[in-house]
Amino acid sequence: MSRARTRLLALVGAVGVVALSGCGLSMSAADHPDGVYRGESTPDDAGAVGTVEFTIADGVITEARFVITDADGTPHDENYGLSKATGEPVDKAFYQRAQAAVAAEQQYVAQFKEASDADEVDIIAGASLSHRQFVEAVTDALSRGAA
Repeated sequence: MSRARTRLLALVGAVGVVALSGCGLSMSAADHPDGVYRGESTPDDAGAVGTVEFTIADGVITEARFVITDADGTPHDENYGLSKATGEPVDKAFYQRAQAAVAAEQQYVAQFKEASDADEVDIIAGASLSHRQFVEAVTDALSRGAA
């Protein structure tokens, strides 16, 4: 291996160590200025994206909303899992899982408002993908700063 390539690999490794060390973005509202924050997660394998909007005032979360929207534009809400044509569940098992995920997504919002810190939002069994998208959306919002 050439000396230049060895140096390049060492530099890339050092940058990786610094990037993955504890110098991440604080997820606590107390560490960010007052304002309205908006962010999105990366799309999941099916193209669904989580979007969050929250308000920080005096170091606490005073308002928060989170919704996941499928690639076709279908929001995860009270109608998620119902047929658009009939309004009835196409598959009752899927509908039950879909509504459980919607409930978990709203629990994430409630935990976030209570703790004012996304690191304190616990993963709910059966909704770990929603949790990942929630945390990604909050991270994106905080990294963008208040609108």
